[in-house]
Amino acid sequence: MRSKRGSRIAVLFISALALLVLTTFGVLAQGGPPPADAPPGAVGFQGAVLAGIDTSVAPGYQLVLAESVFEPGAYVTSHVHPTAIVVCVQSGALGFALQQGSAIVTRTGEGGAEPTNEPLGVDEEIVLEPRDCVSFDHFAEPTAHTGWNASDGQTVLVEARLLKAGETFTTFIDEHGMPVAP
Repeated sequence: MRSKRGSRIAVLFISALALLVLTTFGVLAQGGPPPADAPPGAVGFQGAVLAGIDTSVAPGYQLVLAESVFEPGAYVTSHVHPTAIVVCVQSGALGFALQQGSAIVTRTGEGGAEPTNEPLGVDEEIVLEPRDCVSFDHFAEPTAHTGWNASDGQTVLVEARLLKAGETFTTFIDEHGMPVAP
């Protein structure tokens, strides 16, 4: 009887030690930015328009609500969108970095505190948690960026986009900032 209990304790100890080692060395760690040698594009990413409306205040433009889903380990390499956009994390965690342009990060306040806005600098990596948002206006200043799932599970975003009707929404760019043909 004692040897079975001792064996169970040993197995539990070894399992806990293995989990600690794997986590320490990043095997089970959260996702990170796209690899430097990744070809332009998206891995493990899906997006869908939920609804949209042609606006009378901005003829030729549409206001669109979209959902984006990043699977574990998913990322999108550097790209641009011809839009003014507000992206909010619904679940999971979004890693985000600018390569060009400017953006505003809005962090929700805890316990009813007022949200805070802060500018995001070029080459600064951030992680947005649920109810945090990032916004930018590509019409005012071209904005190139990358995104990745910074959680262990699925990350879901909701996006409000103002864009020119009929335009391609995403254009991937290479390491020189040049558009990549689809």
